[in-house]
Amino acid sequence: VDSFNMGAMENKSLNVFNTSCVLADPKTTTDATYQRVEGIIGHEYFHNWTGNRVTCRDWFQLTLKEGLTVFRDQQFSGQVNDSVAVQRIKNVLVVRGSQFREDAGPMSHPIRPDSYIAMDNFYTATVYRKGAEIIRMYDTILTSEGFRKGMDLYFKRHDGSAVTCDDFLAAMADANGVDLNQFSRWYSTSGTPTVTYASEYDDKKGVFKLALTQSSRSEDPLFIPVSVGLLDKESGKEVVPTKTLYLKESTQTFEFANLQGQVIPSILRNFSAPVKLVPASGDVNEADLAFLASHDTDGFNRWDSAQRLYTAVILKILGKEPFQESLDRVVESFGRTLNDETINDDSIRAYTLILPGESTLSESVQVIDPSAIREARKQVKKTIARKFKSEIAVAYDQLTAAMEADGDTFKVDGVSVGRRKLRNVYLGYLCAISETVEEQKEAAELATKHFNDAKGMTDKLAAFNILASMSGEGESAREE
Repeated sequence: VDSFNMGAMENKSLNVFNTSCVLADPKTTTDATYQRVEGIIGHEYFHNWTGNRVTCRDWFQLTLKEGLTVFRDQQFSGQVNDSVAVQRIKNVLVVRGSQFREDAGPMSHPIRPDSYIAMDNFYTATVYRKGAEIIRMYDTILTSEGFRKGMDLYFKRHDGSAVTCDDFLAAMADANGVDLNQFSRWYSTSGTPTVTYASEYDDKKGVFKLALTQSSRSEDPLFIPVSVGLLDKESGKEVVPTKTLYLKESTQTFEFANLQGQVIPSILRNFSAPVKLVPASGDVNEADLAFLASHDTDGFNRWDSAQRLYTAVILKILGKEPFQESLDRVVESFGRTLNDETINDDSIRAYTLILPGESTLSESVQVIDPSAIREARKQVKKTIARKFKSEIAVAYDQLTAAMEADGDTFKVDGVSVGRRKLRNVYLGYLCAISETVEEQKEAAELATKHFNDAKGMTDKLAAFNILASMSGEGESAREE
């Protein structure tokens, strides 16, 4: 329906979709939009159980059906596109970009608000996205098997009924024989909690200690699952696989024994809770970030460490601080990711190699200077591009050959989407080298060929955006 302005709606027996949420064509639709269509259709059909057969007692329970169904469509999208880690990155980008911002502003509210002026006010990033994160925490705490047991009991108890968030929590608790009363505080707590961390290693005893402290708007401590893994500092190998720590007090210290040497902690793996993670010292340990960006076995944390490392050097350039040592770390980490043969997901490699965007960087400064942020980001990108130009060019050509081997068939499976994503990232770096007339011509020719050879809108748009921002000889080529 062209004029339906709610996107889509899960009416029982007759789902309604705006045409943009259900129709797609390679000539006009990007990969991101294809996946949006896929996610929306999945979301509305999943509502048959979580929203229709089991529905909400009142509007205050809206997150019960929306948060749960968003979680379900996220899981579906990650699995059907063969990249759970990439789907998690996309989800967290939305949470940090919109929901955290909502939590920090005058419209901050818990996922189950106490009151409302108009029902439309309930359709927020908090109710949907943070609601999904809280559902995900059930899955993390209880494990996927325990979560499924809880869902089965929830449907068995309440099929055909109008229920509350408390009914869902009770089903999860009863099915697994656990006490989740403390966890229920998430439903009534607004704002984004902060978890600070500090660590120490006892070389003689082989014991690593991790101290976690939480702060939030809740009068009592929340139940926060913090997933952690440990990597050997020398070899980069994982010596303690992911373990979920239950932070239930204001401050807790967790010990990992029988270690053979220094380790680097990978904390809040898979973004196991919607919190801000901050070092107790207040200082960013760039060496640890570079290590994790190169070696972490958790796809999300590997990406997140790289983003934090990139951000650190760009902020130093903006602040006119000494930055060469930081830039060297960035370049070294980038090179390891670029050439890491153990990465078999092109999408993960692409996301890890992308510098944070200007809007993301602007959230880390007190005074926003758009031109300065753009120039600082470009400086880092050009340095990386010059250092690895030949390797990036080879990788770009290899991906081009792989895509050409598919013939004229346009695919939107996980592998094909990953190839396009990574190839477009490489194109961006190659075209960032444009100081001399010769370099400008070379970049313009490459981007133009990329545009003309594109089989879909994703590649065309990537090349077009690069061409649109070119100057000098590049500008002349664009006009031609």
